[in-house]
Amino acid sequence: MTNGTAIVLGANAGQADLIRYLKERNWHVTAVSGRQVGDPGETLANEFVKLDIRDVDAVCDLARKKKAEIVYSISSDVAITAATEVSEKLGLPHFFDSGLVDVFNKKPLLREFLNSRGLSPVAFAEVTSADQADDWAVFPCVVKPTDAQGQRGVQKVFDKAHLAGAIEEAIANCREPKSAIIEAFLEGVEISCNVLVSDGEMVVSELSERLVHTGANFGIPIGHLIPIVHVPEHFVAEAGKLVEDVTRALGIKNGTLYYQMIVTSEGPRIVEIAPRLDGCHMWRLIKHSRGIDFLDGAVKRLTGAAVPRQDGRDEPGAVYELMFQQMPPGKPFDKSQFPVPADALYHEYRYQQGQPVVPVNGRLEVVGYYVRKR
Repeated sequence: MTNGTAIVLGANAGQADLIRYLKERNWHVTAVSGRQVGDPGETLANEFVKLDIRDVDAVCDLARKKKAEIVYSISSDVAITAATEVSEKLGLPHFFDSGLVDVFNKKPLLREFLNSRGLSPVAFAEVTSADQADDWAVFPCVVKPTDAQGQRGVQKVFDKAHLAGAIEEAIANCREPKSAIIEAFLEGVEISCNVLVSDGEMVVSELSERLVHTGANFGIPIGHLIPIVHVPEHFVAEAGKLVEDVTRALGIKNGTLYYQMIVTSEGPRIVEIAPRLDGCHMWRLIKHSRGIDFLDGAVKRLTGAAVPRQDGRDEPGAVYELMFQQMPPGKPFDKSQFPVPADALYHEYRYQQGQPVVPVNGRLEVVGYYVRKR
């Protein structure tokens, strides 16, 4: 007997976590994606439909046909935007309205929201062409597409001479309407926070340290740590308070948020907020390190169940890590190059042996990951 009928937008490794969770609880799951490249969700779901998830009307038609009780996504900005629009049109459960999701997805809107309230203010400018940046004088800076995820088109720029090229690349990686955002570069340790709000209360708020590449692969994550290791305790506490203040200012009553922050010498500054679970399988690291099932809580709240506050367990001195196995795209995957650590608490390959690695950020792609206790 099935628990319900679900449509999951996307079939990649992040969505596979959701598909697997639902199937284990006897949901009938249809995975939907505009590409068919052997992603794990294609075969893991009860059925797969090749369909552009950005075509909201087509997804609505499919949801009606399947009599879907939820349309959801957990690790993609594009997918959660579509899932929200479809759910609004069909009266299905969803956490946020499209207007708020738009604020999260469009980086200038979020930066303006934060700066206008004095919440981790950062200098920024939105431009639609390189010549609009003639007056920009803050270096180093970071140039990004205003709406892309996965580090596509993101560059660190050290001087005026290289700014125009970075803006052009960012705009090329942006969907319509095309623009780029320039932000002051924030020097410091990167941290994240996964938040679950239930009936106006932050029932889960888990901080973690985000390890990233430098140089040519600037900004691409290497992995995550729980607890935070390389940040003073007073700044960790300040980050937790900042997350609480921003979540309250946003008026969040129910839902999941993924905060990315950098702890500067002046304290934590928010880089991005996503209206979804992260794309790094952080729920699994949280479960192993803190005993909190974040994914379970998210789906239960979405489907109407009350979720109590979950503080999790503490292990003094223990550090858990989630680390990515990575390689450039375009080559066949060879698992012998990425052995499973002997002490791994969990390990997963994203590709089958010999399967071509598909470009996501175009530089260094995740082909597997593991969780272990250091």
